[in-house]
Amino acid sequence: MEVGLDPRDEEEMENHIFASGMLQNIGPVDISKRLFKKLRECDNARTGRLRVHDYGYDWRLSPHLLSRKLLDFVRTLPSNQPGVPEANRGALVIAHSLGGLITRHAVNQQPELFSGVVYAGTPQRCINILYPLRHGDAVLLNEKVLTAQVNLSLRTTFAFLPEDGFCFIDKITKEEYPVDFYNVDDWVKYRLSPCVSAPPLPSLKRSSTFGSLLSLSESLPSLPHRARSNSHQHKGAGPEASGRGTDVAQDLNHQLGEAVASVGSVPSLSANGSGSASATIPGLDSASQARYLVYLRRTLSEIKQFRAELQHNRKHQEINAYPPLAVIYAKDIQTVYAARVVGREGIVRADAYDDLVFRGGDGVVLAREAMLPTGYELAKEGRICTDRGHVSMLGDLNAVGKALEAVVRGRRKGIGMGN
Repeated sequence: MEVGLDPRDEEEMENHIFASGMLQNIGPVDISKRLFKKLRECDNARTGRLRVHDYGYDWRLSPHLLSRKLLDFVRTLPSNQPGVPEANRGALVIAHSLGGLITRHAVNQQPELFSGVVYAGTPQRCINILYPLRHGDAVLLNEKVLTAQVNLSLRTTFAFLPEDGFCFIDKITKEEYPVDFYNVDDWVKYRLSPCVSAPPLPSLKRSSTFGSLLSLSESLPSLPHRARSNSHQHKGAGPEASGRGTDVAQDLNHQLGEAVASVGSVPSLSANGSGSASATIPGLDSASQARYLVYLRRTLSEIKQFRAELQHNRKHQEINAYPPLAVIYAKDIQTVYAARVVGREGIVRADAYDDLVFRGGDGVVLAREAMLPTGYELAKEGRICTDRGHVSMLGDLNAVGKALEAVVRGRRKGIGMGN
């Protein structure tokens, strides 16, 4: 899964791994299979008025590169060819999670290529990616696929970092301890990754283990959870907050097999216990660490530019270039909001992510972070709440249908078709 550190390595990745399409299901778990089936069997699809495309992309690569590839694909669609009536031009995109960020960037580059966008569980930011950068991530019970070293090489990992630096708060005083996640010096100072700094300091006390907030058993309401032994068992949070034990997760790992490795289009925060062995990079000498620092400095600069280019473009709005937009989100599932530490020095400890604060969301993305950035306008009735978790959100066909209706109505009223 690791990507080479040089930019040219990204251009060659499709020689090794080709993204054939969106992950539609894992065993009995429906991610988007029913949605594709419903779309392709509807009357408009059968009569040729609707063409359904399954667009896959390599979510490990730089978001600028992914946006460019998406635009290249959308330009080839029949609806964007010369001679097509204006009312029929543009692609209507259903974008999930990270796919929404890539789509938003592409829309800002060439809004005329899009007739509408439905954003499902698309985060403005998500601090869940910080734990895997230090300790590695577990795909169910497999800790070797997404190590700390691999996570640092995934360019899109950094697209979720908060610009305001919010993540850590004091356990006692509630004081916030902002970190400049776009400053390499802070990465070294706070030991955010063992690839660019010393490993985290030992925990002050033996800490407990909490389950991954993005392992399948945590993100899907139809699946039981790993056991959590920390203090954050939330009552009234529905099945997303309950623990059933690791024996269930082992059974899921056996049932779902290697297909689980395909789930990577969304940010994750998982834990295997503080001070995980994956936090130590064996054989990483000073020269290698220097290469990682050069890579990190370049990548953070590129990501900061990418995030700036996601913001609302007033000129597009003034000339009515933005297509109609809709959002699907969840608000009733406990989702990571912050991490509590003992003083600012607690950030460098191995247990910095063990004591979590939760707010409402979809289990991965907070409800408020799933909204569009300031300035963007939703189509009328284009804000749809679902009770599904992050990964299975597109399985709520009623919610997707409402979002599509809002976008289509908006287009028929002239949204995005100029002045």
